[in-house]
Amino acid sequence: MITKQKLLLVVMDGIGAAPKSAGNAVVRANPANLSSMWNTNPHTYLLASGDAVGLPKHVKGNSEVGHQNLGSGQIVRQNLPRINQSIEKGHFFKSQALYKAFMHATKHNGNVHIMGLLSDGTVHSHISHFFATLRYFSQNGFKNNVYFHVFTDGRDTGVQEGEEFLSQLQRHIDMQAMGEIATVCGRRYAMDRNESWDRTKMAYDLITKGIGDKYNSFYELFEQSYNKGITDEFIIPSVIKKTEVKPGDSVIHLNFRADRALQLTSAFLDSNFNGFDREPIQNIFFASMVEYRKNFPKNIIVPKQYITMPLGNILSSHSLRQLRIAESEKFPHVTYFFNGGVSVRFEGEDRIEIPSPNVPTYDQKPEMSAYEMTKVLIERINSDLYSFILVNFANPDMVGHTGNFEATVKAVQTVDECVKDLTTTFLARGGSVILTADHGNAEELINLDTGVIDTEHSFNPVPFILLGTKIPPRVLPYGSLKDVAPTILQVMGIPQPAEMTGKSLIKDHEIF
Repeated sequence: MITKQKLLLVVMDGIGAAPKSAGNAVVRANPANLSSMWNTNPHTYLLASGDAVGLPKHVKGNSEVGHQNLGSGQIVRQNLPRINQSIEKGHFFKSQALYKAFMHATKHNGNVHIMGLLSDGTVHSHISHFFATLRYFSQNGFKNNVYFHVFTDGRDTGVQEGEEFLSQLQRHIDMQAMGEIATVCGRRYAMDRNESWDRTKMAYDLITKGIGDKYNSFYELFEQSYNKGITDEFIIPSVIKKTEVKPGDSVIHLNFRADRALQLTSAFLDSNFNGFDREPIQNIFFASMVEYRKNFPKNIIVPKQYITMPLGNILSSHSLRQLRIAESEKFPHVTYFFNGGVSVRFEGEDRIEIPSPNVPTYDQKPEMSAYEMTKVLIERINSDLYSFILVNFANPDMVGHTGNFEATVKAVQTVDECVKDLTTTFLARGGSVILTADHGNAEELINLDTGVIDTEHSFNPVPFILLGTKIPPRVLPYGSLKDVAPTILQVMGIPQPAEMTGKSLIKDHEIF
């Protein structure tokens, strides 16, 4: 029997748990409200990285992975290990998408253009996949040119590692006696997801027309960029080898995460594209490592794992209304990723996207749009329309990625204030609240071994706090992100389906 107990799930993006240290902005922020909630309510820690969330053992968690595990109630085998396994077992080299790309370019005497984020950051891509793709064309005797269009990282890796990654790619090009590095640009341009179409246009024009700053080599590009203080994420779109994407060519996008691949891919594939003016290139073949959007052509190198019973679908099947709200930076995570990586809005699912501030970097406005979002959400809570609400606070993660310690402290303090207002409002209306995170970041902004600024995610567990039940303050069993959805279902009085392999963190407790 469904009790229709209402529940608010708050994802404090990038707040991990770690001891006090010089780089722990969460501890420095002294979040009094969160600390009080932790001490006066049942709580625990959740694993949010490695094999606990479907990633390789020594890989840090991220927002995509975190929200998929939170929403599915199971370990979702992530794209990276699936692709790696496909390469190891040889399935990758039998991909129909790669075969079609090869044959299209061969038939039309065209070239192959390979683009993607060249790094070992593991969040959006992996450098080894570039090597494997090059090997495919080399081993099969491709006769024309293979051009690489490289996006540099600096967010999920160190800020000046781009030159080394390109050097590794160049060594593989030399070994295979095939391929050329054509263009280089920072992920800020090629991987925008906030409809800053001017950035996407610069990347598109660079790849398709060879429009950008000219350099004799990528070594020269990095030397001049680093000397000017321009780090990998912000590398200006630059041409190393002048080339264009022409009719008869094949284009391959190697990123395996959809959200930051969509805008650039849309410029190639969307017949109704209106992000900026461009002449569609006729007769090109476009393949991608994974599926980015349902209505794109299905030339997928490694097909995805499908989640059939995410939390949103279960709530919908019980005729319960739900709300997803986040600012632009994390809106795909509370919708697409939380729903199992599918672009579907379930019956009774409302969505609110609060625009993220238009600033060069978020340390310039560490509160981001948290206050505006909180105000809107309190109005929706008071409407009593929703049985389940998911909200994401982007600040700790997005500001943490800048490496600005004091700004990240301010970001955490902002979230602490907003969470207090939301929980107070929701509990007053008889609901229950779960506070957690998708991965760590803000608690580890300095590498304690080297003293260098750390802009990446962390391996640390994340907090879990349950409010609005009669369970006394105590330490709950240690869990992982997959255990959150089963816990939500128990609180709401909804049976857990067999597809959810996580376990409720309160299964032995009387809740109300």
